[in-house]
Amino acid sequence: MFSSIRSFISKKWKQREMGRKGLIGSRRRLKSNETFSSLAERSRLLGIFILAVVWCVCVLVLVIPNPKIISISLVPLQRSPVSIFADFQFEYEDVEQTKEKRDAAKASIPLFYKTNPESIKEASVISKDLFDEIQKRAILEKGGQAYIPKDDSKISKFIGSFDKNHISELVQLAQSPEQQRNYMGQLTDVLEAGIISQKEKDSQPYGRKIRIIDTKDRIIKEVFILANTPTPSESAEKVAEETIKYFSPGSKEALRKALVKITSFIIGEKGNLVYNEAITAENRKAAEASAPPVMLVIKKGQPVITRDQIVEKEDIRRLKLYEEDLKSRTASVNFWRQLLRSSLISLFMMVITGIYLYHVHPEVIKSNQKIWLIAFAAILCILINYSVVKFFNVFSSDFDIPPIIVMKLVPIALLSVLISALIGLRAAVYGGLFVSIITAIMLDNSFNLLMDGLFISCISGFFVRHSSNYRSFFIRALMSVTLTLIIMDISFFWEVRETPKIIYWTAGISVLNGFLTAVLALILLFIFESLFQVSTNMTLLTLCDYNHPLLKRLQLEAPGTYHHSIMVSTLAEQAAQEIGANPIKARVCALFHDIGKLSKPEYFTENNIAGESKHKELHPRMSSLIILNHVKEGVDMALKNKLRKVIREAIEQHHGTDLVYYFFKRAVDENPDKNIPIEEQEYRYPGPLPREKEVVLVSLADACEAASRTLQKPTPNKIDALVWEIFRKRIRDGQLDDAELTFGELAKVRESFVKTLSTMLHGRIAYPKDENNEEDEDDLFMAAKKVSATEQEST
Repeated sequence: MFSSIRSFISKKWKQREMGRKGLIGSRRRLKSNETFSSLAERSRLLGIFILAVVWCVCVLVLVIPNPKIISISLVPLQRSPVSIFADFQFEYEDVEQTKEKRDAAKASIPLFYKTNPESIKEASVISKDLFDEIQKRAILEKGGQAYIPKDDSKISKFIGSFDKNHISELVQLAQSPEQQRNYMGQLTDVLEAGIISQKEKDSQPYGRKIRIIDTKDRIIKEVFILANTPTPSESAEKVAEETIKYFSPGSKEALRKALVKITSFIIGEKGNLVYNEAITAENRKAAEASAPPVMLVIKKGQPVITRDQIVEKEDIRRLKLYEEDLKSRTASVNFWRQLLRSSLISLFMMVITGIYLYHVHPEVIKSNQKIWLIAFAAILCILINYSVVKFFNVFSSDFDIPPIIVMKLVPIALLSVLISALIGLRAAVYGGLFVSIITAIMLDNSFNLLMDGLFISCISGFFVRHSSNYRSFFIRALMSVTLTLIIMDISFFWEVRETPKIIYWTAGISVLNGFLTAVLALILLFIFESLFQVSTNMTLLTLCDYNHPLLKRLQLEAPGTYHHSIMVSTLAEQAAQEIGANPIKARVCALFHDIGKLSKPEYFTENNIAGESKHKELHPRMSSLIILNHVKEGVDMALKNKLRKVIREAIEQHHGTDLVYYFFKRAVDENPDKNIPIEEQEYRYPGPLPREKEVVLVSLADACEAASRTLQKPTPNKIDALVWEIFRKRIRDGQLDDAELTFGELAKVRESFVKTLSTMLHGRIAYPKDENNEEDEDDLFMAAKKVSATEQEST
């Protein structure tokens, strides 16, 4: 126990002494700089808070009312100064057509007539009195007496108006009960069928329809034309014609005339049909009410009022109705319904996004920095889209731009272009789809915008993902967005072929959208690279400049390490191309992976030109601390020189937790007390293990390049065996446990390393030496030496 304590104290004391002498560095600054960021990077609570912020922003942009304030006041015969387009499908009543339709419905209702229930009884009484008076006159005239009508009796006066011939014919009817019954039957039939006065018939149009009802409003006769209803004279003719069929042929004409006159007297001039105005009005009112109003539809995007239009009263009424409907849509009831709907949709989208990223990009879920980057970019793009829609709503009326054009102006591909360059294509495609859905809902569930956003996000994200410089990034973003929009517009043109002006607008705005997206993406890319310390191909490519201060220091202070770094960068870059990783990232990480050796370059073999090792006089533990410390020093230098996080991770991870075997073996061999074992952990790098493909490639390339220098007369077979042995050792030691490489990719990396190392370490043919003339007559250096010697002798 005491020996362990003594060993621990001794180790700490030696570390302190070496730190004071400058042999090892301190990580005090590193910890102070990264304590908060590391905590924030791992905090689940912060990640949930970031997603909640995105959710709230999505809900807000979907809920905030977006009505157009109609600020113009129009009067009849005024020229409209602006165009007003419908933000939604709007229906309004056409008053004139509705009035015509309801008038037609009223006119289609027939006139209701009631039959006089007493008309048949009255006709029977009058007929009996007439026949009695006829018999009375016939008896008087047969006895030679004259018939004198009574002044107070209409029937007597009426019978007195007949001549004797008519009376002689009528007596046959009056004296025959059977004939009287036949006559009354015919008269009853016409009375039951209905008889209208001639005056009433003449006052109505020819096609007027009527309906006959009884006293209890029951229908006696269905709808028929009024012109077919008999008048009193027509009914009298009909009764007379039917009655005389039962008399002898000689007396028919005289009897017919007499019967027509008598029947007309019985029926009277008014007939027995009475117009019922109340029932007719009631039915017409019901028909008018049942007739639906004529509604005119203005589809979304169509003009309510067009600029330079001469305004009529109907146009003003239509505009007021549209404004009222617009205000009703922003009522409080609709607001809360919209809030609930938007909250659920946004929450669903957030959950789906989380599931997608968890399975496709798990490294994003594990990094709050990447979550915040995507979230901030999504929020910014949604707000930009919302602002563009607002801006368009303000100016579209003044310039007479159809509202449907707003779908072509929204920079829907902005997020996809950004995320593709910052993180990757798969996250960019889904991010573009997410923003497209939110923007489509914002624009009244526009399916066309959703499809445009999906296609543009995929295509633009694909084209910009391998941009190697900012100019290439700008051109790729501009061309991909513009051309995709124009291609998508081809299908849109079929829908608007009746308005060619929209075609010109869409073509111009497609170019404007591409330019706007490219400019915004370039500006935001600069901001995100600085704000989130992320690395894109463009940023990394600038670090490939060999005039970088750290690389210049390597050239001058540690030339062996500099050459080694260049060789490792070549190996890693070629392997990255083979497995589809980022070759620029692999190259840059390899160039800077050993900058920590600048702290003590003479303690590393590749920089020891004299050939004498500095470690001979040092204890193995001290030597191992110097070797291990180059990782810590490298991270400190990277922080001091503001290198990107990906480079710092490569520096920190490129050795993983590998063992410094040479000094560990020396420590074991030189251990004076065999009872106290040497702690292997003290001779291992602190880690962490390499994870990303590019960092793993740097780690493997570093080991393979260094080991290849020990080969005598290297051949492809020797190099292959060496590379395979290093790979197997790394796998057995668990150094690749966290690596994102598959065994298939590892096999491709092995083949690439062998091919590249074989090229680097190829042999050369020795040139033969001229034995007859050891000195070259044309050697300028020898000539200069002789001239210098001659000058010295002369002086």
